[in-house]
Amino acid sequence: MKNKIHEAFQQIHAEESLKSNTKMFLYEKQKNLSRRKILGYRYVVLASFCLFFLLIGFGGWRLYFTPTASISIDINPSLELHVNRFNKVLDIEGYNIDGKHLASSLHLKYMDYDEAIDEIIQSKDIKDLLSDDEVLSFTVSGKDDQQRSQIFSNIKTSTKKDQNTYCYLTDEEDAKEAHQLGLSSGKYQALLKLQSLGSDITAEKIKNMTMKEIHDLIHSLSEKKESSGHHSSQTCENRHQSTHKKKSRHHSSRH
Repeated sequence: MKNKIHEAFQQIHAEESLKSNTKMFLYEKQKNLSRRKILGYRYVVLASFCLFFLLIGFGGWRLYFTPTASISIDINPSLELHVNRFNKVLDIEGYNIDGKHLASSLHLKYMDYDEAIDEIIQSKDIKDLLSDDEVLSFTVSGKDDQQRSQIFSNIKTSTKKDQNTYCYLTDEEDAKEAHQLGLSSGKYQALLKLQSLGSDITAEKIKNMTMKEIHDLIHSLSEKKESSGHHSSQTCENRHQSTHKKKSRHHSSRH
């Protein structure tokens, strides 16, 4: 009898031990499963963050390297600075032989446009021309109205004490037409002005003229027109002006 009772108790203890071991096994199983879920969730979150920052980085790269404005600088070298939305110079492009030579001699990439303009004006070629009473022209164009207006205003303010310096504001459509003709925006605006005064000058001819030669020609044609009784309502001197071609608009100011 005692043996039977002892065996029965042994069986109960064995069952309890089995239950305890089973519970422990299930607990560890559940614990490992939860850990895997947490790790899996962390990997998903990490991968999502990596993808997010990758997309942001790619979008930021495109944002930085997309030009939104151009600044044409003409004296006889004709060149343009292509600027991004952060006012950094992405590229400098020459539009005649002298312009290409000057562009290749300067290292202006990723500078602020105002610093780049200072570098250009302080270059020996430009300083020599300015000391010889040449005319310097800045023409701002771009797709962002606010940015190009701000750049125009800044350049006009910074050059207001300089003699023989003109500032112009035009739109992206005019800039595209200028480039199709192989001209800087500044030379193209001069071409439009001369044509409006009756000149048959071509884009090829105006490309290598100095801005002083161009302005002297504009002045001469304007005087002829006025003396013949046709008073021009537009002038490049001492005030803002608008020149219309199709639907484009162009403003200028002389200092």
